Amino acid sequence: MQILLLGAGSTTSRLNMTLSEQGHSIAAQLASFTAQHLDLFDFQGVVAVAPEASVSSDSLLQAAERGKMIFVIAGEGDGLTAWAGATGVPTFAYPPSEVDTNKLFEEIRRAETGSRAADEQYRRAVVGSDIAARIQSGMNVRKIAVTSPKGGTGKTTIAVNLAVAFALSGITTYLVDADGNAGSLQYHLRLRKVKTTMMGLLRRELARRDVTTMDAIAAGATFLEAFTTMGDLPTLKVLPGLITDDLGDKALQNEEKVTEVIKGLYDASVASGGVIVVDVGINPAHVVHRAALQHAEGIAIIVKPEIPDLAETRRWIARMIRSMGDAVGREAAHEFIGSRVKLCYNQVVGTGFKTAHKMLQEALREDEINIDMSPNGIIPMVDAHMAVHAVNSDRRDDILIWRYKNEHPEELAAFANALIGFATHFVPTVQEGAARVGILPRNDKQKRGVFGKLFGR
Repeated sequence: MQILLLGAGSTTSRLNMTLSEQGHSIAAQLASFTAQHLDLFDFQGVVAVAPEASVSSDSLLQAAERGKMIFVIAGEGDGLTAWAGATGVPTFAYPPSEVDTNKLFEEIRRAETGSRAADEQYRRAVVGSDIAARIQSGMNVRKIAVTSPKGGTGKTTIAVNLAVAFALSGITTYLVDADGNAGSLQYHLRLRKVKTTMMGLLRRELARRDVTTMDAIAAGATFLEAFTTMGDLPTLKVLPGLITDDLGDKALQNEEKVTEVIKGLYDASVASGGVIVVDVGINPAHVVHRAALQHAEGIAIIVKPEIPDLAETRRWIARMIRSMGDAVGREAAHEFIGSRVKLCYNQVVGTGFKTAHKMLQEALREDEINIDMSPNGIIPMVDAHMAVHAVNSDRRDDILIWRYKNEHPEELAAFANALIGFATHFVPTVQEGAARVGILPRNDKQKRGVFGKLFGR
């Protein structure tokens, strides 16, 4: 592991040598540490020798927000000891005995192998274990498909921002690109190196022949291993989708295997305690899209309040009902869609969406489609420069909701509030985590967990 070592005394110097002997790389040894150092060095872990370093819980908190693993060596009365104890950060006595040093090495090894999860540390240190527990118990809908009746509605933008919002709020979030017509999720997230893609996973599963009981038990773990974890946001795990060259692949002709993989991704993500957001293409008859929609607990339909979008929404719902009705009957299809669909108007200006929505309701009644299509999300138009920058910059954290958390530009305040409002239709308690990390304005009476009380946050 690449380690940033904090301290300037004899204990830190000895630790520098022993860490190197253990095969770790010391990115730097600093006497003091601030958030500005996060961009100066490449490292995965921070070892802070508190009595020999100038370091605050605030700066370590910001390191945890960026997915860095934190290890603290501190005396019994040191302020960092209380902070580390309240947030679950591994803490060791100062000066460390041989036993303490070996325990430190073991914790670092666990972090390297993934046994000590970075997402769990993020949850405890950044969100607070109290809020994290309440969010975990308040997940009404964990399997979320985000789709649209036509291109250009901002479907992928909403899917990405929704997933990032969940992840920033402390929820382990799995984001899947399941657009069978070739998706763009990897561009939004600036993904260059990934473990595998949706097509790679489909090909791997198609190559498997006889599936034993033990294979079935292990399948959940293999599905989770396909995801690439975002190092700068450890609660976000991503599976990129198909590219144009994949569209004629024979793996897509095997509907049974496609359905098995999509269902496996949903089930494994939820079994791990997380939420899964699946970006689905615009054709509900496509084999990948049909499987993704069929196994979702909540379906977010993203539309713009414009006549072409409303006409396509009307046709999309009719196609969806026909596609499902052939298998389960029209009445069951109505019930399925009515209980799962969450309608989200995107790029809204003023209150004009009301007239558009009334037209949609009337059109559905004409088609004898008895579904209550109340708007669940109303996302305002975002400043054009910020919207373009969110996709075209070289920084992943320029994604709109992420940028709002970091910088709080006034131009994104309405967007952030509306997005979190839409997210509550799936996880009602997400508002607590969002307020805790700064995506929503925080009430002064709210506390930042135990360590918030200790350190006045």
